[in-house]
Amino acid sequence: MAEVKPLRLRREKVQGVRARALVEPYARVLVDHQIFHLEHTFDYLVPEEFTDSAIPGALVEVEIGHTLTKGILLSRLDQSSTHGELKQILKVLTIEPYVLREQLETIEEAASRYGASPWDFIRNCVPPFSKAGERKYLETSDTKDDFTAENYDSLLPISLQNKLRSSEPLICAIETPVATPYWRLIVAVALERALVGDILVLAPNEREVELLNQEFIARGTIPIVIETTAGKSNRYFNYLRTRENGRKIILGTRSSALLPLSANATVVVQDDVDESHYERSAPTWNTRDLVQFREARQSVIYMSSTISLEIASRITAGTIPLFRFPETERIKLRSSTHDQHQDYFSVISEGLKRGSVLISVGATRYVTSFSCQKCRNIALCPCGGKLYFPARAVNPSCATCATLFIGWKCSWCHESKPRILKSGVERRAEEFGRAFPNHSVISSSSQNSISLLPEGRHLVLSTPGVEPRGTYTAQIFLDLEGRLLRTTLRATEELRLHILRTLSMLHPAGEVYLALRPAEGFLQSLLRRNTLDTIQREITERDGVSLPPNFFCALVSGDEVTAVIPIVTALSEIEIIGPFVRNGKKTILIKIPAAQSTELVQLLSQINRVQSMRKEPLLNYRLNPYSLN
Repeated sequence: MAEVKPLRLRREKVQGVRARALVEPYARVLVDHQIFHLEHTFDYLVPEEFTDSAIPGALVEVEIGHTLTKGILLSRLDQSSTHGELKQILKVLTIEPYVLREQLETIEEAASRYGASPWDFIRNCVPPFSKAGERKYLETSDTKDDFTAENYDSLLPISLQNKLRSSEPLICAIETPVATPYWRLIVAVALERALVGDILVLAPNEREVELLNQEFIARGTIPIVIETTAGKSNRYFNYLRTRENGRKIILGTRSSALLPLSANATVVVQDDVDESHYERSAPTWNTRDLVQFREARQSVIYMSSTISLEIASRITAGTIPLFRFPETERIKLRSSTHDQHQDYFSVISEGLKRGSVLISVGATRYVTSFSCQKCRNIALCPCGGKLYFPARAVNPSCATCATLFIGWKCSWCHESKPRILKSGVERRAEEFGRAFPNHSVISSSSQNSISLLPEGRHLVLSTPGVEPRGTYTAQIFLDLEGRLLRTTLRATEELRLHILRTLSMLHPAGEVYLALRPAEGFLQSLLRRNTLDTIQREITERDGVSLPPNFFCALVSGDEVTAVIPIVTALSEIEIIGPFVRNGKKTILIKIPAAQSTELVQLLSQINRVQSMRKEPLLNYRLNPYSLN
């Protein structure tokens, strides 16, 4: 029998009182806490031992209530405006400032605009502190490499080169052409603008960051890369490097949108339409929205194969110009005449004689859905999810709960023969491999993506967004009708970006097949190659149903969301849909003209302050999210 040990009481450690600093003994600190109705700025005493290290921007450890938390020291003071006894700063965690003043001003501006805490943006847009990363930076900070942009062949028209080399502030949009790799044009623009000052390129995801990084290196430039997937110390080390003197190029994703930059710096936003530029956690924001706060201080270039609805709205209003590359020879484009494979098999055959061919399909996995061969009922799991085959000769699984069905039988007629309804990229790769023997077949999907196209001639099947980057003599786009009919808010915009971005990898003499009928309006807009006119018509259609960009949408969820309705209806021209259940929560959709969006956000923020003071659950609001589904 185990020996029973006597209980021992925990001893509470009392923080000793330390002598306060003789000079500027008070500090104003931006404190990280979760109490919505409380201010985030408080005054603390500075102990004498921290008089040199407690500098503006330093990350410190403080106590609020009885909870230890972090804070950012904003300023040192001779006198405090707070009456009563003040607590002391417990630790100074950093040697180098964690955030700079200009950076913090933009963060506070964004927090005010979105009715959020500054710490919501600090956690998203500033890498977590790493002592090892800071130590590495301090050890190497004396060896800085100055950027030089020399001896490279520019792919840009002379008129654009002259504009980029001007020292004047520049706010514009650039639409890249087809049959010219978009990543090379982005690097070319960055190198030209780097002659003026620092460059920050914001790509949609890590895949694009790596592609741009390789292109910069090929041009003789090594950029500073802020990767969210990198180790904590390396990420923080590179974050500190962005403050070094000398011209530099920085690569990052949306989490780098608020990095500190000099006044003559330029921010290049790549493909702001891309879903990866949207923050998913409340209150939600797009990289484009945060970068727009910087336009008063730095130059900003929005660069993409197709402009977004928001940028098109600004172009139409005349607030920013659009640069389009001169029209080159039109590409050969074919569309669907009937539903038979022979429609595009000749395009594949001719393309493989001259190089690699890309086939873009809409679904991942092997078989994405199937039914019973006998009764034709769709194969479903008891949880309601659809069954799919992840690979050849394996048992089906549920797409929702991942349950494996060994020896599947139809729950209606007990037949065990599946009937394929929709094939994924893996199965189609097998089918095209049999149709075109003696050719190398490559499959790329989100589960198994291939970054670059290997040397040689290949038949490449890929899902959208993960196509191996390279040059193709033919491109086939399948499953377009299903993608156009998706119920997401930006289905058309997303598909247009995917096609035009992929067409930049087409050989100038290549051929394209689109699985759409010739009379389809979307196909006609691609043939005319004037995306601005098409997008302006889409904006007009959206205005009729009060959708972005000229209208502002907010999805508001909470147990007492119905009580919000009579409060927000005080705003003019407001439209409320709901309540309805979304993701298991009672939700309303609020639509309001974009000019009144600030009033709505402030009102929602005030409601949450009252809820917090009453110790009641807060509302969750998502502002202009990527999807309203």
